[in-house]
Amino acid sequence: MTLNNIRKMKDERGFTIVELLIVIVVIAILAAIVIVAYTGVTNNARNSKYKQDAASIQKVAETIQADTGSYPTTLSAFQTGSSTTKLPSGVSLTVVAVGVAPASNDNLITAADGTPATYTVRTCTSNGLRVYYPVRGGSTQFIVVGDGTTCGS
Repeated sequence: MTLNNIRKMKDERGFTIVELLIVIVVIAILAAIVIVAYTGVTNNARNSKYKQDAASIQKVAETIQADTGSYPTTLSAFQTGSSTTKLPSGVSLTVVAVGVAPASNDNLITAADGTPATYTVRTCTSNGLRVYYPVRGGSTQFIVVGDGTTCGS
């Protein structure tokens, strides 16, 4: 090796530790942003699924009302469904009478993967009911079916 080759190798050392640390910090910041965004997207998707399931329960109740003349007031009435519609698979219900408080949001979301264990249907009268569903990061919400406005709060 000549002296010029040794000097040339000395000038071409590679990256310094500071440069490597800066790259690692930038990658960590980008990863944190992606994780936060992903969590928000999955929560929104779950909320949409919960609302869609509650709307399916509403449609079943309205179909049963159209077939029989009154809304279902028992779990077996929902499980039987009607001649044209049934509950979607994987949807569990708890039916409570008027005056009984619905399950809290914590009780609705109990499965390990964050899916609701049950949806609560609160019968108001033979003319209506409410379908409660969870909202991740918020309170329990409900869909009014028929004259479900008379259920109270």
